[in-house]
Amino acid sequence: MKYPDLFNPDLSRMGVQESQMYNLVAGELVTRVVTTSLGPRGMSKVYIDILKEETVTSQGGAFLRKIDVDHPAAKTVVDAVNTVDNHVGDGTTTTAVLIGALLGRAKKMRVMRMPTASIITGFELGMQTALAELENIRFGGDASDRKLLYNLARCCMAGKPLADSTHDHIDVTAMIVDAICCTSDIDARRAVVDDVKIEEKPGNAPQARLIRGTIIDKPGDSTATLPRRTMRNAKILLVSESLERSRTKTESEITITSPDQMGEFLRQESANIRDIVDGVIACGANVVISRKGIDAEAQQALSQRGIMSVRRVKHNDIWWLEKSTGAVTCTDISDIRAAELGYADAVYEKNIGGDPMIFVESDGANPRSVTLLLRANSKWDLDEFHRNALNALNVLRGFIECPYLVYGGGSCEAILAQSVRAASVKYEGKQQVSMMHFADALEEVTMTLANNAGMQSLDALPKLRSMMYADSLVCNNANSTDKRRNAADCGKRWYGIDHATRSICDMSEHGCNIIEPYVVKTQVIKSAVEAVCSIINVNDVFVKDLVDNTHCHIDGMIHTHKDPGKNHNRWEQEGSAQRPMHHYY
Repeated sequence: MKYPDLFNPDLSRMGVQESQMYNLVAGELVTRVVTTSLGPRGMSKVYIDILKEETVTSQGGAFLRKIDVDHPAAKTVVDAVNTVDNHVGDGTTTTAVLIGALLGRAKKMRVMRMPTASIITGFELGMQTALAELENIRFGGDASDRKLLYNLARCCMAGKPLADSTHDHIDVTAMIVDAICCTSDIDARRAVVDDVKIEEKPGNAPQARLIRGTIIDKPGDSTATLPRRTMRNAKILLVSESLERSRTKTESEITITSPDQMGEFLRQESANIRDIVDGVIACGANVVISRKGIDAEAQQALSQRGIMSVRRVKHNDIWWLEKSTGAVTCTDISDIRAAELGYADAVYEKNIGGDPMIFVESDGANPRSVTLLLRANSKWDLDEFHRNALNALNVLRGFIECPYLVYGGGSCEAILAQSVRAASVKYEGKQQVSMMHFADALEEVTMTLANNAGMQSLDALPKLRSMMYADSLVCNNANSTDKRRNAADCGKRWYGIDHATRSICDMSEHGCNIIEPYVVKTQVIKSAVEAVCSIINVNDVFVKDLVDNTHCHIDGMIHTHKDPGKNHNRWEQEGSAQRPMHHYY
């Protein structure tokens, strides 16, 4: 008697033991790609896509989004890194390093035959302990303090190309702080990164500017307005309709029986344009910006009345103009109201990087939208500058919404590792071993910083642990005369990696005052543990065989077969001369 197979022949099963170990190895390997990019001394990566366009970046999240990974575990790591980037805008490389360290420890525990449930439980207990300790050691900050915001943005961009481009007469970090302060409501703890527009143009980095308004990467319309390229006290009209001869969207015909009727038709179209221009003049506008077209006749009529016009402006630019000028986009050109107009101190055209651009600027005001104009010598640097500025804006936004900080340099992870290691002794089962490995993984972040700074981890890690242990003994001594801190600060010595001196020092007493937002650390730990637990929890993989020999013949016939096609009858029938036309998809 013949029994049917359980699975189809084109379905492959990897097996329980092989699947779990392969998932751990695949997830760990993809994190090693960006390990050397962590910290101010991190290295950059180059990605060349199928169109031969290069991307040079030192940000782990940006690089992992570029590369193509096929393994599900590797995709889970990339998704976790993207989650951190989308929510807090920083800490992507730290997340990748922590995920890789946790996966490496999980692999060692699986080799020791530790149950998967015990590993996951230990990691979750370690996460809860770390988050509780993180909440205890955090300290508050004043979000309205420009100096604190500047220091936070500077620490975020430390070692990045945008920070290295700072000169004596230009400080991009200060521009970023001004941009987020102009568009944020500090008292209400509200900040929107999208309110800051980032424009890029080739040039020198010191030529970067912060415009209190909006820049439109387009020239003005009519050459007749050349004498009036600068409009002071501009009243701006934003329209979403076209200022040109109307055309029906359906097929239509006009029957003309005489030349007089043709002339009358053309005169009526011109009259319609003049009526629109008269409506613009009646509302008091002297700048017209349209999402759609403005024909030559309308441009000439507007310029004769001293009105500047800009056509075919992008939808996002209209949105930014609404915020920066207070205008409301007019949807009915035949009914323009003065309340829909916006105001700007100056609207002018200027050549930037060889291209004319329209500047809509308000002096001395705090508009709801500003523009950061970045300049660099190459497209590589421009893209990286944009990513650096966006990261700093997201970090400042996170601090404004949740004004708590921790010290950086790997000191936070060292304290959390010490706390998790101390809490692990409360558990008698295998969870204790898993929590100890979780603490080691947290210290891996600090040691990666040390390695990238040029230190030896074999020397740095014992020294770090020794200093923290000695400091805890001093704190536990009730008769200690150490005046460095009070009892409330016991055990909270912020020992971390100083990349400048390549040494271990107290970050809270360090001259650079390296700080990071509390929300970034929280998101990094949560996302890393969730991704690792989801990868560990998979113990079997079923793969459907891909049919990669579906192809089309020169006569248009498309079919599929499992043999490699060497003995393909249609090839022989068509002749050898037609074989190069045999395309595979």
